[in-house]
Amino acid sequence: MEIVKDYLLHFSFLLFPIFLYQVFWLSKPDLLVPRANRLLVAVFAAASSLLCTAFPIQELHSVRYGLQLIPIIVCLLYSGTAAGLAAGAASVLFQLIWFEPSALFFLSLIPFLIIISIQLQTKWPFFSKRKKLIFALLIGCTEAALLTASVFIYSVTNFFNFQNLSSVYYEAGVSVFFQVSALLLCIYLIEIIDENASMRARLIHSEKMAVVSELAASVAHEVRNPLTVVRGFVQLLFSGDQLQDKSHVGYQKLVLSELDRAQTIITNYLDMAKQDDYEKERFDISLLVKETGSLMESYANFKSVTVTVRSEPDLYVFGDVKKLKQAFINLIKNSIEAVPSENGRIEVSVQKQEQMILIQITDNGIGMSDEELQKLGKPYYTLKTNGTGLGLTVTFSIIQHHEGSVYFTSGEHSGTTASVRLPAAVL
Repeated sequence: MEIVKDYLLHFSFLLFPIFLYQVFWLSKPDLLVPRANRLLVAVFAAASSLLCTAFPIQELHSVRYGLQLIPIIVCLLYSGTAAGLAAGAASVLFQLIWFEPSALFFLSLIPFLIIISIQLQTKWPFFSKRKKLIFALLIGCTEAALLTASVFIYSVTNFFNFQNLSSVYYEAGVSVFFQVSALLLCIYLIEIIDENASMRARLIHSEKMAVVSELAASVAHEVRNPLTVVRGFVQLLFSGDQLQDKSHVGYQKLVLSELDRAQTIITNYLDMAKQDDYEKERFDISLLVKETGSLMESYANFKSVTVTVRSEPDLYVFGDVKKLKQAFINLIKNSIEAVPSENGRIEVSVQKQEQMILIQITDNGIGMSDEELQKLGKPYYTLKTNGTGLGLTVTFSIIQHHEGSVYFTSGEHSGTTASVRLPAAVL
């Protein structure tokens, strides 16, 4: 029972930092969009690995072993190569400083960890929870097998003089079970916590949108009717002999353009207020995106921007064609307005990833900072001089009503990629 107690202690070393991360980062009231804090993850992973090393499960001829590799693997999968290797380097350095021979086992697995980060890092966020658990099972078994192989190699070469090799292999077998169980438990808890954080963010956003939509509907209808009357009388006032004065012609254009702008704002409000009115059907979204790209070509040519659409054929979704078309028009229009007037490029791609359809709109525009990315989709927030911020708000709402997601990746002066994921229609 002593070894079970030691493993339970190591499990607490692994799970406690995960709950701390939820408390100190994901539970922040101002963090509406859960984003990984890579530095905090690396620190917690390193601390967890160091604790597992400092309090080993058992010693076999000065060789300590435990679950110190698990937090490093988790850090690599969820925070990237830099954070994972930094946490791993801290753990190895700790073992080397204390002249710990078991650091050799750890170092022999570093190439395996690098391969994990390269092969799975970009695909990991798009895996389903079930697929992540399957990969975690495979990773845990492979890592445990490599650890057992290292024990065999070191024993054959007499690098470590194991007196009772059978007991070593028995403990290695027990270690395999706990290594795999620990990794599966960590991945499962992280996914559950991430789902809860995302659900909380969507709930807060939905509550805000409900309030804004109610106000939008009531205000927009009250304002639209007087504006229609004003527009008619303005046209009458500037008709006939009044148009002989050139300054009056300029006044007419200015007044009518501002009235049109007010009508556009009101239309955006009404679109936002009517988000429950959906007529869903099964259709080929690749054709819709191509049609939208062709529709926006004239506006792009006016801005001297090139729009390129690449799509896999026969990609079906279940949704409202008009609403989704409106969402893609908003996204492409924002990209066109963000790129420079010379050499501006917009690339739109549509492809299938497992059971989801991924639509990506990439531009070579001015990009956005992390702070600006956090505020995207909020009502009234805009980076345009004459914008209202309602276009993206409506777009976010449309995608969410289709059980999809939209997110942006960007950097200042390095362009922006808008990624929309929608469930593929079942045949």
